[in-house]
Amino acid sequence: MLIRSPKVCLRTLSANAAVSKRVLQKLRSETGLPFIKIKEALQVNDNNPDKALIWLEKKAVEQNWAKAQKVSGRETSHGLVGIVQKKDFVSMITLQCETESVAKNEHFITLLHQSAVALQQSQASGIIDPSNILDKTVNGIKLSELFTQTIGRLGENIKTKSCFSYKIDSPSISTASYLHRKITSDLNGISLGSIGSLAVFENLNNEAVGTAIAQHIVGSENCDDLLEQPLLQDESITIGQLCEQHNFRILDHCKMTVR
Repeated sequence: MLIRSPKVCLRTLSANAAVSKRVLQKLRSETGLPFIKIKEALQVNDNNPDKALIWLEKKAVEQNWAKAQKVSGRETSHGLVGIVQKKDFVSMITLQCETESVAKNEHFITLLHQSAVALQQSQASGIIDPSNILDKTVNGIKLSELFTQTIGRLGENIKTKSCFSYKIDSPSISTASYLHRKITSDLNGISLGSIGSLAVFENLNNEAVGTAIAQHIVGSENCDDLLEQPLLQDESITIGQLCEQHNFRILDHCKMTVR
């Protein structure tokens, strides 16, 4: 008895292969994952690109969370201080990582900027507990999730050391900042360095004086008694006397270091 082989439409096979190739390229551009991982996602999800993308995103979250848990105890002795200045708000934040190379990585710097944006959403002034901004969203994603994604991508422990922000709600309020060992970045809107200071003034109309005080804060070992300290650039005058001379007040100030 003859057994006839089932008829195969070569045109259909060719069309399916072409569709799969287009889907592979699309998912590759959207996720940045290797083709072997994308092929696995398509096989598990009956070649459905939408379901495959959801599957890949779920797997990525699981893998990133696992990596974040694995590296969470590692020492973080490198990082950057970032300052973001807006018209009505200014924020300074220190983000730590394990190595200098990661501190200069664009994904790390982006996370630092996202953290500063989340900090400004708090609308609070002064020293802020870093844990209080993790539930803020940036472009629709919680900051905590952005941390997990970046840790998963870079493979290092990353954490926020300190946060400071100030709401500028009056024309009489101005700020000055200074960064030591300043570095350049392609990311607009953020200034970066290894040590940073931020000072908030009322009725200060001299930008050079504000910058001098910000520089002094970076160089000072103890900023608690700031008004009593002789200005580092001119020790013949204290910062308090400088305030009296120019008729302004220091409302708040902060110094941050990576280590």
